[in-house]
Amino acid sequence: MKNDLKPQLEWDIQVENVEISRAFETGKLALFRNDTDKLLGLVSKKYNPISNQQFMNFANRLAHTGEFELQGFTELKGGKIVVAFLKNSNPKLTINGFPNEEYLFIGNSFDGSKPFHIGTASSLVRCENQFTSTLKVFSQKHLSLVHMDDTMIRDVLEGYKKQSLLLYGSFDGMHEVLVDEAAIEDFMNQVKALLSKPDEKTNGEMKSWTAYPRLLSLRRAIDREMNDLGRNAFGLFNGVTYYTTHNLKTINQLGSQLNGTAKMMNELALRYCNQLKEKNLITHN
Repeated sequence: MKNDLKPQLEWDIQVENVEISRAFETGKLALFRNDTDKLLGLVSKKYNPISNQQFMNFANRLAHTGEFELQGFTELKGGKIVVAFLKNSNPKLTINGFPNEEYLFIGNSFDGSKPFHIGTASSLVRCENQFTSTLKVFSQKHLSLVHMDDTMIRDVLEGYKKQSLLLYGSFDGMHEVLVDEAAIEDFMNQVKALLSKPDEKTNGEMKSWTAYPRLLSLRRAIDREMNDLGRNAFGLFNGVTYYTTHNLKTINQLGSQLNGTAKMMNELALRYCNQLKEKNLITHN
C-alpha cells in the first residue's frame, strides 16, 4: 500500500487508575503512551486494553501461518488507534481479470472508540485503486479478554477465507451490467446525500450535485474509468475508488480508507453496483 508502514511499534501503553486527590476512585483508567506520556484515552475499569506488544505478537503469528506477509504497522490519531497490515501471499488474486493485492488489516484502539477488529483491504494493481471491504473478519469489544491463541488464529483464517469468497463473488459479473446516464445521475445524488448537509439549499431549493466541485471531480473520475473499462458497474465502481485513492483531499489517506470519507464512498459504490447487478439478474430471468 502507498503508505509509510513501520516494521514495529516503538512504544507501548501505560495504564493508571484515575483518582481524585489520591483518595477517591473514579472507576476510570487512563491510558498513556510510555514514550511521550501523551494521554490516549480515559476508559472504564472494565476495559481490557491490548498492549502493542500483544498486538505485534499476534500479527507476527498470523504471518507465520504462511498465508500472509507482514507489511508493517501504522498509528492513527497520535496513537489512539494502531493498525497492522498483512498482505495475502497468493500471487494469483484477480478481480474481473485484473491483478489484485489483498491485505488483512488488524486494528486496535486505546480510547474506547473502536473494538479490536480484523478486516480486509484491496488494491487493484491497474491503478493502485484502494478500497476497504465492508466485510469484517473479526470484531470484539475491549470489555472481555481477547484470547490470542491457536484457536483464534484458526478461526480468523477460516473467517477470512469465507469473507474473501463473498467479497470476490460480489464483483463477479459487474463488467456485464450496463450502466446508463440515469443510473449515474442516481448514484451521484446518493453520494451528495451521503456527504452534504441536509439544509444546504440555494434559493430555498436543494443544490444539485453539480454545484459541488468535489462531486464534479468524482464524475470525471467515473467517466475516466468507464472510458477504459466500459460503461458498466465495474467501471462505475472503479471510478469511485480512483477518486477516493487519487483525488480525494484528506490529511490521512490511510485513515480515510479505513474509517473516513473514502471508506463511506467506497462502501456506497460497492452496494450500489451490487444492486445494479441484482436488478440485471432479475430483468434477465
